[in-house]
Amino acid sequence: MSVFYFEIADAKPNIPCVGENLPSLAAARCFALKYAALLLCDQEDVFWEGEEWVMTVTDANRLTMFTIMICATAAPATLNLKKLI
Repeated sequence: MSVFYFEIADAKPNIPCVGENLPSLAAARCFALKYAALLLCDQEDVFWEGEEWVMTVTDANRLTMFTIMICATAAPATLNLKKLI
């Protein structure tokens, strides 16, 4: 098992870095996607305002293993829906 750290840059509100013991890089990639999905759902309002969201995953030595970058932009047709709800 290796320790992998999952850190989100410029999150509002701040999301603390999480360390997980995982068996492989493949497992870290899978965990990162699942963790990102949970965080994005929890911060849906902030995320859909168009801010870029970046997760950097490092190993126990803090060497970057991979980065996930996600950005969402609402279509003009959906912007009026917010006013109606």
